[in-house]
Amino acid sequence: MKKEEKSIENEIKAYLIDKLNGYKGCTIYACDLAYTLTEGENANGSVYCNAYKTKELIKNNFDLFGDFVRYYEDELGETLNPLLEPEKTHVCFLIESCSQILQSCKFINDNWDNKIELTNKNIKTLIKEIKQFSELEF
Repeated sequence: MKKEEKSIENEIKAYLIDKLNGYKGCTIYACDLAYTLTEGENANGSVYCNAYKTKELIKNNFDLFGDFVRYYEDELGETLNPLLEPEKTHVCFLIESCSQILQSCKFINDNWDNKIELTNKNIKTLIKEIKQFSELEF
């Protein structure tokens, strides 16, 4: 299972890096960056727009999603059911995973309450720090 967990973490890191480049030139509060980068998926209610692919991802990362569902209920007081609403669960997982990864970045923590401009330099700094992230923990 550990190999799959690493795979999903690498997928999320690649997602973040891709999204950061798409927001080049924007100014965003550091504390809101994860939510801003995932706003499209949040608005349409799906990451893949493919229920089968989403179910397979959840199945292949069953333990991690189980931990996430417990975390989500404990921290946010909301219940998620990946069996009945896999795409909703995946979107919530993506948002929280992006948030966890970005909160591990020194640049984000140093600027938590500040607006940051996503310049080439700041994006390079964030990419370097994102790549250093190793393991999601819920």
